[in-house]
Amino acid sequence: MAVDMSAFSPGTVAARLLAVLHQSRVTRHHFSRDATIFQQGDAAKAIFLVETGRVRLTRVLADGTPLILYVAQAGEGFAEASLSAAHYHCDAIAEIDTVVLALPKADLLAAFAADPAECLALALTLAAQVRDLRARLELRNIRSASARVLTWLRLHSSGNPPSVRMQRSWTQVADELGLTREVVYRVLATLERQMQISRDGSVVRLTIAPDDSRHADRGSANK
Repeated sequence: MAVDMSAFSPGTVAARLLAVLHQSRVTRHHFSRDATIFQQGDAAKAIFLVETGRVRLTRVLADGTPLILYVAQAGEGFAEASLSAAHYHCDAIAEIDTVVLALPKADLLAAFAADPAECLALALTLAAQVRDLRARLELRNIRSASARVLTWLRLHSSGNPPSVRMQRSWTQVADELGLTREVVYRVLATLERQMQISRDGSVVRLTIAPDDSRHADRGSANK
């Protein structure tokens, strides 16, 4: 199967996984919106890369509460931790129509065992990814809703002035942040009134310096 390597940035986990595996071992799968790719407890047989679309990873807690762990975008991988696990520890759901590449776990393990240098490079790349994921998870530890939303915007912003082009609904972002949709909308309105952000359709622009959070906690929307 032909894989367009340009869809995966050099040096990323996805690119490194593809680099060690012969493309004949890679399979492509299409999923419609809200389709399940795998479920928590399923046997871990493959690692996945998002070619197009978006995949939400959710773990169901003991009390039945769903917790969003990560949302994998096009060009990113997911379920990499399953290289060392017998079963998947979360559900993977296509948020929109999505195409993923499946890389057999057994083939990947054999390839890395035969190439220690590439195995080390993957480990270093995964370590950097873990640091990024920790930063995202720490969002839920921010008590102020407005500070939480503003920090999320900063993490996802790029350019000068920093801006975020929204590719997901605010309802989905609210779930990721552990907030209700209504609270997020109130926060956005407050931040806009305070001139900390401006909105133009699907684009949100940050109008304060990235390290200036002095006003993030103001307003009733943080309750």
